[in-house]
Amino acid sequence: MRLSANSPCPCGREAKLKQCCGRVHQGRPATPPELVRARYTAFVLGKVRFIIDTTHPEASHAREDRGAWRNELQDYCRRTEFHGLQIHEHEVDEERGEAFVRFTVELSIDGRPAGFTERSRFRREGKRWLYLEGELHEPGADA
Repeated sequence: MRLSANSPCPCGREAKLKQCCGRVHQGRPATPPELVRARYTAFVLGKVRFIIDTTHPEASHAREDRGAWRNELQDYCRRTEFHGLQIHEHEVDEERGEAFVRFTVELSIDGRPAGFTERSRFRREGKRWLYLEGELHEPGADA
């Protein structure tokens, strides 16, 4: 999907794309909740390079073959319709360089509802936070 930089940001904030997740896509450092929003928006827009670049290299789903990984993500983005993101809570442990964000995504894949709630774990690498892993919860379940 292509959106104008002046379109409302897909993450759900009341801001234009260029003033919200677009800044993070352009390299502005992000807090873990901002990174969740920017990654969600990257999935909506099919910005798979951003998704790959903000995934920690030690993540279990990270792939050495970036071309194959890129193709899988592009296919997922094409088949998925994103309906919304809600951030519930987050916690940051600066000493350990670790953070957690719990959020819910409403989406459908190939026309079938496939929303989920996740508690994501992030690890700081230098000045950047990177997505490491997520624990999925049933839709509507308290985490």
